[in-house]
Amino acid sequence: MITEKTSSDWAKLFRIARDLIGQVNSQGTVIDHWTFGGGTAMMLQIAHRESHDVDIFLCDPQLLPFLDPQKQDFNFEIRPSEYKGDGNRFLKLAFEAVGEIDFIVAGHKTANPTIEREIEGINVLLETIPEIIAKKIIFRGASIKPRDIFDIAAASVDHSAEVIRELNPYRQNVIETIAQIDRLNPEFVRGAIDSLIIRDGYKGVAATALDCAKEILRAV
Repeated sequence: MITEKTSSDWAKLFRIARDLIGQVNSQGTVIDHWTFGGGTAMMLQIAHRESHDVDIFLCDPQLLPFLDPQKQDFNFEIRPSEYKGDGNRFLKLAFEAVGEIDFIVAGHKTANPTIEREIEGINVLLETIPEIIAKKIIFRGASIKPRDIFDIAAASVDHSAEVIRELNPYRQNVIETIAQIDRLNPEFVRGAIDSLIIRDGYKGVAATALDCAKEILRAV
């Protein structure tokens, strides 16, 4: 049985991530470039669904140890209940009853990867819709989840041309993603999408998300 996930406090998670980066840089700039991406960054731009995690993207794997609570003495607004990583690609911090922060090593994948936005009082490089979708396809296409399928469908509403254009260099990843979508049980996908907290304006998209996602991907 798929149960609906309750809304988490993404703003609190973002403040924690921002503060960690600030503490790393307190004695001199170590992390000089980072971007805010993933489902929550997409939510802040198109208000399509509630998102539960904060994804911060870095370009250098050597930065991950500086953010690792096992290696650094951080002051936390709330302490993580769990943390794990591979030391090379990601570091995940989980906060009980709040959500997760993922620090992910991945460079830009599109021609115009970010826009500048003020979030929680600071200027942030927010990843664009095509950049967010491209990373989902490249890094998660072979194990794509129903919420990713909904995000792709939601992106097609107002950003289809840009998404198709920016995915063009990654056709093999797109082919693999379509193949994985076709392997999923449609009823399972629809049930999982129905369990998301869909915002007004995108509830109609939820009903046709599977077909919409495949349509935009096949157009690449």
